[in-house]
Amino acid sequence: MPRQSQPVQDRDPVHSFLIHAGKILSEVQFIIDSILNVEPVSVEHGLRQLHAIHYVLTNMEDEWLAQSEIDNLIETVLTAGLALEQFQNAPAPPRNVGTVRDISTGGRPRYIIDLDRAIELHDMGNGWDAVADALGVCRRTLYYHLERAGISPVRPVFTNIDDDTLDEKVAEISLKHPFAGGSIVLGHLEAEDIHLPIAHVQESLRRVDAIGVIVRWNGIMKRRVYRVRGANAVWHFHANEKLTPWGFYVHGCIDGYSRLLI
Repeated sequence: MPRQSQPVQDRDPVHSFLIHAGKILSEVQFIIDSILNVEPVSVEHGLRQLHAIHYVLTNMEDEWLAQSEIDNLIETVLTAGLALEQFQNAPAPPRNVGTVRDISTGGRPRYIIDLDRAIELHDMGNGWDAVADALGVCRRTLYYHLERAGISPVRPVFTNIDDDTLDEKVAEISLKHPFAGGSIVLGHLEAEDIHLPIAHVQESLRRVDAIGVIVRWNGIMKRRVYRVRGANAVWHFHANEKLTPWGFYVHGCIDGYSRLLI
């Protein structure tokens, strides 16, 4: 039986490259849209991919592509790369933003905290511990200033929203950001003043985008498998640093072959 030939477009390397480049640009655009919440590693990885695409496009010669189309693609890649480079080269934000010390009157100077900024950070989903650390004070000090201003540190009550309305909101966000998981979708909902528990958002994602949830699960990194030739060939030495502030250092060593503690 003769083997069925593949479509010409599936065997065309230029066509395959353009499809792959389009997927990369979509992922990079998602990183740019969420630039304040992404890891620096993701930005660096996106830049490397954009540099590779730019190199291929600048050296591409294809009779089916006009030079103007290639130039437009190059311009899109450069624009996305510029946004990532600006974030990568930007200095780290100062730690004590919104916090100054009042003029001393003989005792310990009092902190002057920008409570509006603190509430804004908290409404974005950050805990009070993280907000206090960003402002350069301890949580107890932040609570004290909130109480003096008559502001409750309790999180806003959850929004009363039915499943159908929530599914419409989540579906709209998923269409714009197809790779977004529960945490990022929750952030978009928080930006619209919709406060919900993460479990509620995840249930809505399973109803609206079940295939996307499965795809993200399949993308989870699996534990690497390795082999050791025998006992005492490889030792794994680790330290538990959770008690370091109290002067306790806990170290442990395990044999990579037998998994026995040494």
